Amino acid sequence: MAVTSLLDIKLKELLRRIEKKTGIKLPRKIISASLNEGVLHIRFNHPKTRETNVEPLPLKTPTYLFKDEKTGEPTAIEIININEALKELEVIS
Repeated sequence: MAVTSLLDIKLKELLRRIEKKTGIKLPRKIISASLNEGVLHIRFNHPKTRETNVEPLPLKTPTYLFKDEKTGEPTAIEIININEALKELEVIS
């Protein structure tokens, strides 16, 4: 089933599976989420300075973790193909 709406995605489960597969701890507070043309963007926090430390995560599906330049805290995550990521991470929508 192709995801067509944010309502189709279990965000908590998705984040938990990403953490389990990558070993990276992600924030639990989400301040915004958007889905546009299969790209899921989840914002945890606004950067205090700049968002520069963009780190590709070790997944088959292109997934990027954005961090605050000054604090190093995760500020957002972006998944380029949400349908492929849900299959890879075995998240049932």
